[in-house]
Amino acid sequence: MKNIGEVIETYALLTVAAFLMSLGVVWIFNSEQIVPGGVTGIGIIIENLTKGMGNGETGIPVWLSNLVINIPLFICGYFLLEKKSMIRTAYTTAVSTVFMAAIPTFSLATQDKLLNMILGGVMFGCAYGLMFRQNASSGGVDLMALILNHLRHDIGAPLFLGGIDLAIVVAGGLAFGFENMLYAVIAIAISTKLSDVIVQGLRHGKLVYIISSHYEEIKACIMNEIGRGVTVLNTRGGYTNEGRIMIISVLSSRQLVELKDKIRTIDENSFLIVGQVTEVFGEGFTKFSS
Repeated sequence: MKNIGEVIETYALLTVAAFLMSLGVVWIFNSEQIVPGGVTGIGIIIENLTKGMGNGETGIPVWLSNLVINIPLFICGYFLLEKKSMIRTAYTTAVSTVFMAAIPTFSLATQDKLLNMILGGVMFGCAYGLMFRQNASSGGVDLMALILNHLRHDIGAPLFLGGIDLAIVVAGGLAFGFENMLYAVIAIAISTKLSDVIVQGLRHGKLVYIISSHYEEIKACIMNEIGRGVTVLNTRGGYTNEGRIMIISVLSSRQLVELKDKIRTIDENSFLIVGQVTEVFGEGFTKFSS
């Protein structure tokens, strides 16, 4: 069970994520009339299309649309989805709604729309990455996708998510023009890649398989000089039918470079296979977390 310090850290990171996302919405995407998908994208469309209606010059604010659309989704999600993730997602959505209502409209120093989209994509990417690492999301479209996936198991949640976001981006293109839609695609691409790096970048590793007649020396090198554990397996060649020893280990990218240098001096005829591992948990890498 998490101690109080870990709980505080989790919600502090979710607060930072909510702030970054809200900042991107208010200062960049809404002011530029760019729709980067999601419920906030729907809110941007609604606010800009309702400007001038009624007695006021401003339209229905994004934060209000975000709140109204998310409430029924959270009610459904509470009964259908995993509770811990729902609590964190509800917190993130509530805090981001408050931030969007409180953050004043600000004119960015740069007048270059492309630079603004890069900045917005970075803000959203950092926000989503922090949320995903804490097993939370921004609610809205993510919840829609999970609920639809719960009702239709034959269609994956990512497909639902992509389809809904695509429809929102296209709607933004119809509302604000094709050029703005292309800028939205740039921002989405940046945020998607950056969030993936934040989620997996600190957990990746290199999986190595080594077959060598000098396996004892290589094993000792990995364990004593590089400081990583090894697994030793008995294998048999398919062509020669000879028994061989295979060493398996997981290293960081820097340690892989060091290992290759060591193997070159120990046994140039070694057989080395290197594979990319997207996540590594355990001693020496990332601790398990819920």
